[in-house]
Amino acid sequence: MYIEVEFYTFDHVIRGFVDTTQERLSDFLNLRNETFVLIRDAKISRLLGLGKSPPILMPETRMEKHSILFAYPAENDMTTKSIYRRTQRQAYPVAVVMPNFELVGSIHLTEKFDIRRVFVSHQDDFIPLTEATAMYSLYPAVTVWRNIIVFNKSRMILIGAHTAAENPFASTEKPKQAAE
Repeated sequence: MYIEVEFYTFDHVIRGFVDTTQERLSDFLNLRNETFVLIRDAKISRLLGLGKSPPILMPETRMEKHSILFAYPAENDMTTKSIYRRTQRQAYPVAVVMPNFELVGSIHLTEKFDIRRVFVSHQDDFIPLTEATAMYSLYPAVTVWRNIIVFNKSRMILIGAHTAAENPFASTEKPKQAAE
């Protein structure tokens, strides 16, 4: 089953079609038997050149999984297999800092969110966030909101809990001066 996916790396955005073998994007990226993703009809754009130059078009390309910062499906990511794989999970609002990106969304865990142990029992490399926003920190006008964003925990710089009502990266107030 081919779905359209957008992948973000340090410098590029790659959009194309991926055969997810009937898996959700996060499950597909976490398959251990392959270290790469084949992308059909790929459109490759430089992050700093978005909208300024046409994308590079490739009929098929191979992208190494370790180079992916985060990705999201361009369409609904529900498959027949995923419907039967439901477990009771709690949503926790988190902020994640990646190289050049800041993500905000909800992580879904079977245990209580504990910052010291958040990924100790989580073997997967690609972690889904729901109701998520990704902001390009070098050019904050490049911001995307998606139902699901899957990030690569091996590329993560930090993660922390935050209040769902606030975005820790989008402050509209000026920083307060320290008391002298």
